[in-house]
Formats: sequence, structure tokens, C-alpha cells
Amino acid sequence: MAIAHTHKGNALLVAVALLVTAPLFAKTAQAQNKVGTSAAAFLGIATDARAAAMGSAQVAVEGGPNAVHWNPAALARIGGSGVDFLRADWFVDSQYHHVAAGIQTPVAHIGISVMVLDYGEMEVTTIANPEGTGELFNPQDLAVGVTIARDITNRFSAGATVKYVQQRIWNEKAGGTGLDLGVFYQAGVRNLRIGMSMSNFGSDMALSGKDLRRAIDIDPNIEGNNPRLGAELETDEWPMPLIFRVGLALDPWTTDSQRLTLSVDAIHPNDQAESASFGFEYAFHEFFFLRGGYRQAFSDVVDDGGLTGGFGLAYRVSNTVTAHFDYVFQDYGDLGTPQMWTLGATF
Repeated sequence: MAIAHTHKGNALLVAVALLVTAPLFAKTAQAQNKVGTSAAAFLGIATDARAAAMGSAQVAVEGGPNAVHWNPAALARIGGSGVDFLRADWFVDSQYHHVAAGIQTPVAHIGISVMVLDYGEMEVTTIANPEGTGELFNPQDLAVGVTIARDITNRFSAGATVKYVQQRIWNEKAGGTGLDLGVFYQAGVRNLRIGMSMSNFGSDMALSGKDLRRAIDIDPNIEGNNPRLGAELETDEWPMPLIFRVGLALDPWTTDSQRLTLSVDAIHPNDQAESASFGFEYAFHEFFFLRGGYRQAFSDVVDDGGLTGGFGLAYRVSNTVTAHFDYVFQDYGDLGTPQMWTLGATF
């Protein structure tokens, strides 16, 4: 009993330490801001409405297969298999979609996820034709990931995701591979969970394609040489948006019919200011959910933080299947209020 008491006491000390240091961790950002210096920024978009409604403070929160975006280890905590579909009307008439599925096997949980950001059709413009050439192109971002996660003990889980990332605009593409790693620990007191993850550790990305090919004359002062040698313009390489997250979640109040979950994440990206995100979820009979949060607190570099809110419904279809629907309202100021919803099931 003494050992168990000491274990719970240590867990609470860790929780308090994280809660106290999260704002301090975020406030060290100003000297290291490198906004706009990474490729594939779409990898930072939330992949489910529940997470977005909780201010994206999710690294220590269990959920469906979409949870692999925040912490691959969370896939091992879904208690079975599941599938999630997300759709969002994103900025400037673009469409954002995410599909994730997880399967429980005797050895580990296996997941697959697909993220697509479709910018819609755009007119081709040139210096000679600033009003458009009559041609259209369809830029698009894509990421496909495969995740494996397992419980190391009944309290500790670990997971990893390998992903392929591609960005396409006109006839040019940039591709790369990335790796996500995560750990998840359940302390056992007030359902305290601690999570840490590293996302998008991978190769640099550079555009290439037929529009970068040119015919050049290496030395126009020499007559008789080939004036149309094949060449290709070289574009700069940019890293993926590497993100480190550490956070905790706990249930300070639970009854037979109600539950309150609080969560906080400290976030360290390689291309923005450090910040902290906060969230809560109120559950009534695990059927109706109210959620709220604040994303990217303490960051004064990129003004896309702010209050979030949403709700969710869960319905037990059978003894083994539960379906859910989640919605989030997010205010991005001048950029608008993109609509996002998730539909999924666990079984």
C-alpha cells in the first residue's frame, strides 16, 4: 500500500509540474521564431472535430483512430478497432478531408490515415496574361501514414507512424517521408494521463516538375555551340513542420452519469512560436458531450490561436459497436470560421 501511495504521489507531482511549466515553456518562444520556413504546413491542421473543439490539447487524450495525429501511442488505447471520417470547409473555398482506421491485432494496433487538403480549381495567370490564360490547375496536399502502437504494460503505451507527404501545384510536386513517435502513460489517479510526441521528423521537400525545365545556352558569346542544352531550375529545400508536444489530461470529477476531462499541451514547433493549448470535455452518460478550449495560448507571432467550442453525440448501436458524431466551431478572425465535423465508429 505504501508503494502504491508513493506511485500516485509521484504521478500527481509530475502532473502539477507540467501544468505549472506549460505557460513558462511557451513563453520562451520569441527568440526562436521561424514562421514560414517549413513545407507541408497542412500537417498541423487538426484531424478531428473533438480534438479541435478541445483547443487541440490532445497528446494525452484517448480517442478514435484520429488520435494518431497527436500521439501515435494513443492508438493502443482505443480499446478495440475503429474508423473516423473528417470533412471541413477550410479557408478560401478549400476542402479538407481526413480518414483514419485502426485495427486491433493480437500483437499490436495497426492504423492507416489519409489527409487531403484540396484547394479547388484555380486559373493559370502569367505576366503576359495577368487575368488568366484560360487554363485551370488544381493544387493539392496529401499525406498517407501507417501506424503501429502497442501497450508495453497496462499503463504505458508506445507508437510510431511512417508517412508519405506530397504537395502539388500546377505541374510541380514536392514529396518526402516523415516519422511520428509517441508515448502514453496512465498514472492511475483520477485517470491522469501523460503523453509526449514528436511529429513530422523527416526529409526536406523541394518542388520539381516539367515547368522548371529550360533550354539554355551556357555561353552565348561562343558561336557554333548547342544553344538549347537541357537544364532544370533548382528550387530550395524546406523541412517539414517538426512539432514536439508534451501534455497531460485528467478527470477531476466523475460520477455514474457525468465526467469532466481537462487537458493541457505544451507545443514546440520548428517554424512557429512555442505555445500552450488547453481543453475540456463534459460528458453526460457518455452520450452527449460539450467541449471547449483555447489553442496556441501565449503565442503572439501567428494570430491563429483563440477560443474553440463544440459538441458531440455517441450512440451504442450494439454491444460491440458505438457510433459518434462531433462538431467544432473555430474562429480564425479575418480568415473566417471554417466548419469541421467528424463521423466515426469504434467496434
